[in-house]
Amino acid sequence: MKLYRSLNIIFLIIFITGTALCFKYLPGEIPLFMQSPPRWVFIGICFVILLALAIAAFFPHKISKNDNDVRNHITLTVINLFGLGLFLFYFVTIAKYCGLQMNYLKGIALIVGGLMVLVGNFLPQMPYRSRIGFKLPWILKDKLCWQKTHRFAGYTAVPFGLIQCLLTLFASNSNLVFLPGIGIWIIIVCIYSLVTFYQNREDSGKYNSSDFS
Repeated sequence: MKLYRSLNIIFLIIFITGTALCFKYLPGEIPLFMQSPPRWVFIGICFVILLALAIAAFFPHKISKNDNDVRNHITLTVINLFGLGLFLFYFVTIAKYCGLQMNYLKGIALIVGGLMVLVGNFLPQMPYRSRIGFKLPWILKDKLCWQKTHRFAGYTAVPFGLIQCLLTLFASNSNLVFLPGIGIWIIIVCIYSLVTFYQNREDSGKYNSSDFS
């Protein structure tokens, strides 16, 4: 369990070591989608996020706001998955500057698709108002809406993640593979949560009115 909590620290150590070895090969600006942040900004942002995840892994109960061991283990697993995703994203991005020939957009899309499949197994178990999950205002107001939304998000994340991975492998345009996967998935989950919220309000109103009849 101690090693599991330290997983992001291991990623951080490899991150620092790999960056030190590859730094001289990196260009002044790192092309990312439609932006090209300076080398130091890109490295710094990735480092800070990975460091924050490494620290958070030692306090899963603070994030889940719960002392239940099972829920805290789930929270820790999600933190580690985010750390793994960022770690892989970073090295897929800089790999081509270090002599490794690969399409970094396809690599990132595969990472995101794989993480969707993994996270989909944990979303239905996210405790109410956890710091991890879909935190739209109407979801946070209604515990039942939170539970239904995250159950739906978990069940749909797996097929959408697999679709994104398959499109990444077979589609010719790497810039569009995110849309049918994580893009549409997020939109569908948000719409579902809003519909669920209003349905819960209507059901609650019916029950209240029946009490007075």
